[in-house]
Parts: sequence; C-alpha cells; structure tokens
Amino acid sequence: MPEGDSLFIAARNVGAVLTGRTVTRFESPLPELKEQGLEGHVVSAVRAQGKHLVIDFDDGRSFLSHLRMQGNWFAREKVALSQRQLEKTARDVSWDDENTTLIIETESSVAVLTRGAIAVLDTREKIERRLSSLGPDLLSPDYDQAEVMARLREHPDTTIAEALMLQSIVAGIGNVYKSEILFLEKVSPFLKVDELDDATLERLLKRGRDLMRRNLQRGARRTTFGTFAGQNSYVYNRSGEHCLKCDTKVRMLRQGNLQRSTYFCPECQHVES
Repeated sequence: MPEGDSLFIAARNVGAVLTGRTVTRFESPLPELKEQGLEGHVVSAVRAQGKHLVIDFDDGRSFLSHLRMQGNWFAREKVALSQRQLEKTARDVSWDDENTTLIIETESSVAVLTRGAIAVLDTREKIERRLSSLGPDLLSPDYDQAEVMARLREHPDTTIAEALMLQSIVAGIGNVYKSEILFLEKVSPFLKVDELDDATLERLLKRGRDLMRRNLQRGARRTTFGTFAGQNSYVYNRSGEHCLKCDTKVRMLRQGNLQRSTYFCPECQHVES
C-alpha cells in the first residue's frame, strides 16, 4: 500500500534513471497525455511530496502522479532489462490498456507508471497550486512540526486516527503508519485531537517520521519493528490475531466518511468496549 515512504523510494528510483536525461518517448493511452511534445526535453528533477510523485521537465512543465491503492512506478536502466521486458516496454500502448498509464523513455532508461490514479501534465505553477493544499511532508528535509501541530489544533473534534490521515494536516501517513504509530505510542485511535496534549501529539508525529525514515533504507519491504515473530507490523492487517505485546486480540474498526480501516489493541491502547 503506497504511503509517504513508498513514494520517496519511487522518486529515488525514477530519478536515478531519468534526471538529467533527454526524453525520447512519452507515451500514454490517456488522451490528455498524448502528443505533448516532451520528446527532446530534459527531466530536470523527480521528487515526492506526500503521496504524490512529480517529474519536472526543462520546459517549465511537470507531471503529477498519485498511486492510490493499485498504482506503481517501475524504473530501470535498459541494460538491466531482460529481452522480454524490453519488448514489453517498447510496445505501442493501445487506447484500451487499463494497466499502463505512462511510459517515459530516454536513450538508456525507462520508467513506467501502471494503474496511476492521478496522471496530470501541466505547467509547474499549476501543479504546485494543486499541491499547495497539502500539509508539511513528514519526510521532507524542511519538515515543519510546529505547522503540523497548528493544523492539528484546527481539527479539535476529529479523532486522532482520522486527523493523522488528513493530507491537509500532514502529508504522507496512510492506514499502515496510522495504526502502527498509535499502537506504539499507546494512544486510542478514537480519542479526539482536543483530548490529547501537545506532548502526545508531538510523540505521534516523531514516531511516524522515525518509522518512515527508517523504512527508506529497506526498499519494498516495509516494517515497523524488524522481523520479530515473522511479522512486518504490530497491529496493521492483524485483526483477530494476538497482540505481540500483551496477547489480547487485535481488532479492526472503520472510521470516518471514507470508512478507512484502523487496527488496534484494546488493552495496550486503552480502548473502552
């Protein structure tokens, strides 16, 4: 499930094979991405912002993508591809291709976006305007925790589990980290922001930043604590299984208008029945 760390890793991988190189092919089955005249232009930067990946070009345009649940970026040097992979990426993309969203090639590399939920090419100014509603990125070098705290306090009646997922407050946290952060800090996901003091909110944010930064070095395998008991997480996706700390059964409930799943331990997190 793509979250902030997944996008930073994707941006790092895509950037490694595209940045500073000239585009030789920019192809998509989406009508709005066809014949955009990007061939011959240079990729100036690839970056992640929250759950978005942005590719900047030297003509002042940028490509914005969001993966949601199913999307994925694949990026390789062509010399590292098998003949089958080379043939697959070199194929013409038909209008009814539901998997491929975009193929970007240079003379020596290729990046493929599959099942992208958002795929927009526009001026950098307009792309930045779209991103301006996001809160500070938890993984950004200039991450501003004071601003996140202020944004949290603007939602006093929102449960902390929902608040951590609001990208307008802090960008990058998804279902996995939300559940794991709250478990590790022993905070009930059903408490409202106004019921938590500043020290607790700061602990939650620091834990999230620390976990994500640690996972940037792990590649595709995300974990919140290592390989203890053969698990990747303490509570996420473990409903009905025993808590790894107190042996109580982990539960899952859905929260908010979008009914996002929250996993928790009733005992460790002091959740009343």
